[in-house]
Amino acid sequence: GDSLAEQSRLFLDFCRGNGYEAAAAFLDVAGAESDLPGFRQMVEFVRQQGRRGFLLVVVPDLTSLGGALTEAARRYFQLASLGVPIVSIESGDDVAALLLERWARQQSDGRLGERVKAAMRRKAVKGEVLGRPPFGYRVGPKRRLVVVPEEGSVVRETEALLAGVK
Repeated sequence: GDSLAEQSRLFLDFCRGNGYEAAAAFLDVAGAESDLPGFRQMVEFVRQQGRRGFLLVVVPDLTSLGGALTEAARRYFQLASLGVPIVSIESGDDVAALLLERWARQQSDGRLGERVKAAMRRKAVKGEVLGRPPFGYRVGPKRRLVVVPEEGSVVRETEALLAGVK
């Protein structure tokens, strides 16, 4: 939400306050998640300059790498794979810690997998069908398994054969 001039001032203040020299600045339009020419230019700059000395990428905050957490993580790892540390102006911390914290918070908030498992357990306890019914059965009233007469005899014969094998 800060103006370009304010962002530039914050960046330069951060560099001066931490004893860094600003080598370059790269800009992208807010909300343009797919086409980020500034990010691409920065990656290319890091590739070229990284071999010549110490580089540090400074971002306003984690969301500047991507609005969606997966996108921010992808861009973080793209930069980290080049061997460059990424620091947030907002917290002064390495972005990796912020990324892990936000990822853990999202996982604990969501718990989608746990809710799905719980719903499946409730259905199983009630005897309701989970997924596609096995051969010899169909889904009947109240989502219960019902024997299909034409296939049921095959199932019974198979079970009898298997019982004899044991």
